[in-house]
Amino acid sequence: MSHLFYVMTMPGIETLAFSELRSHIPDAELVKFARGIALFRTTARPQDLLDLRTVEDVFFTLAHIKGLGHGPDALRVLHSATLNSDIEEALTMWRRIHGGAPPKTWRVISQMAGTYDFRRVDAGQAVIDALRKQLPHKMRHVEDDADAEFWLWLSGSEALIGLRLSDATMRHRTYKREHLPASLRPTVAAAMCWLSQMTPDDIVLDPLCGAGTIPIERALMGPFEEVIGGDTRNEAVAMAQRNAEAAGVTATWHVWDARSLPLDAASANRIITNLPFGKQIGTHETNQTLYTKLSQEFRRVLAPNGLLVTLTSEDRLWESVLRASGWKIVKKVVLVVLGQPASIF
Repeated sequence: MSHLFYVMTMPGIETLAFSELRSHIPDAELVKFARGIALFRTTARPQDLLDLRTVEDVFFTLAHIKGLGHGPDALRVLHSATLNSDIEEALTMWRRIHGGAPPKTWRVISQMAGTYDFRRVDAGQAVIDALRKQLPHKMRHVEDDADAEFWLWLSGSEALIGLRLSDATMRHRTYKREHLPASLRPTVAAAMCWLSQMTPDDIVLDPLCGAGTIPIERALMGPFEEVIGGDTRNEAVAMAQRNAEAAGVTATWHVWDARSLPLDAASANRIITNLPFGKQIGTHETNQTLYTKLSQEFRRVLAPNGLLVTLTSEDRLWESVLRASGWKIVKKVVLVVLGQPASIF
């Protein structure tokens, strides 16, 4: 029997996430994309959805409402939809994932984008009031740190009400014990690796590896020949090594200057890296020179049939540098990272 689920992603990578989903679960049938959301139907076990690496959270869909409206009637619709949802099936799935025991506590988290004649807290309360009637009495409603989380997502005339099946480890990863300023979110690193069209023959290079998130994610996502990471900072490379050990990943690590890599020409067939945004690290002025030098060095060490995947918020600068250096841009994905627009090239 198929069920309706949705996943939340970093805004902009929902189509990539669904592509990864379909590779693992071929019967997944897309219902809708929204900003940061992919809604789909599948017969798969919910546990299988938790293996996705480009996804922040997985939800069992209790209600998908279209044409919601913006006035007080919308609150009654939210209440009614929750009241008539399949709470029993949702809790059964939750128990399968979380060790079999039922949740003892629950709460509602509300997200709202758009203008309405009611407050976000009012929308959340409409769902809470319905859940009080639906849920077993021994389950207590709390404000924080609940076992079970019901999420309400409102955007324009559309609403989703779901039970969160994943937990914080899906987005934050247990291996990432140490962080650096501007450290890359693992789900974005995974999306970049997915865009690299992974093969077992990949020699993967991240010349600006920071805490090692990209090399580690690539190593965990599929077979490879070699994974190499390096950074100009000793503490970053040491941190990357420790994170890799926590992940059970074998990679080669270097302290180096990415503008002059101690590597042979055409020695890597995948370069995947997060460029300095010029905010927490560097400036726009330094990036103007840096990006040109990086482009030239990446071109030298990348094999002729290789792929370069980069992330930056310096969208125009990097695109102009790439074109001036003779690169062919085959795809560009616009997303939001740390609250600001960025692009994966």
